[in-house]
Amino acid sequence: MGYVDLHNHLLWDLDDGCETPAQTLAVARLLVELGWSDVAPSPHAVARFPSGDPASAEARRTEAVALFAREGIPLALHANAENRLDEAFLARARGAGRRGIGPAQRWVLVELPFDAPVPALADLVFRMKDMGVSPLFAHPERCAEFDRPGRAEEVVRLGAALQLNLGALAGVYGRGAKKIAERFVSEGLYAVGASDLHRPDGAHEWLDLALDALEKRAGAEALERLLSTNPRRILAGEDLS
Repeated sequence: MGYVDLHNHLLWDLDDGCETPAQTLAVARLLVELGWSDVAPSPHAVARFPSGDPASAEARRTEAVALFAREGIPLALHANAENRLDEAFLARARGAGRRGIGPAQRWVLVELPFDAPVPALADLVFRMKDMGVSPLFAHPERCAEFDRPGRAEEVVRLGAALQLNLGALAGVYGRGAKKIAERFVSEGLYAVGASDLHRPDGAHEWLDLALDALEKRAGAEALERLLSTNPRRILAGEDLS
């Protein structure tokens, strides 16, 4: 089975990702070429973007499904959103406004600020788990809070999961993020790897580099676990391997 991408912004004209259907098609074709068969586009669940409206995001996903079918692109599209982990999200997560991953909705993609500390992170994870929500943290190698010694290990022990932004291994986000990503890979802290693709420009080169770097550092078995086995379990609402 192919890879599963649980973090990207390929749905057009919703947030800071693809702007046109043509860009969406280019991203989709690139992912298929590199081995992906499923994606869960993750438009930002924030009010300043059209994607802040769940109905608008779902309507665009439906449009994209029809577009891929017309163009013969074998890429399945699943429900998802990128949520800011804050009190507003926690209030939504208690009910129908969760905006989780796939039909199961057990796992939810969340992000922290890149530069600001989050001293209450352990409590936030505990509260999510208490309400039956399992957090999948987007791009932890780019967030200051996860640069704190022991922080990544702590949230994993509490039942959260970390998602590698593949571009970090290719140096897309600078030396600091690359160094942290390499350490987390080596220590087995990541549960999932994802593209976080926003646009097709230049993506083929760095995705190729990132996939190669990940396999060299972690091995083929870990590559399969991070890009296929665990993402599929998240879509199904299952525990991770």
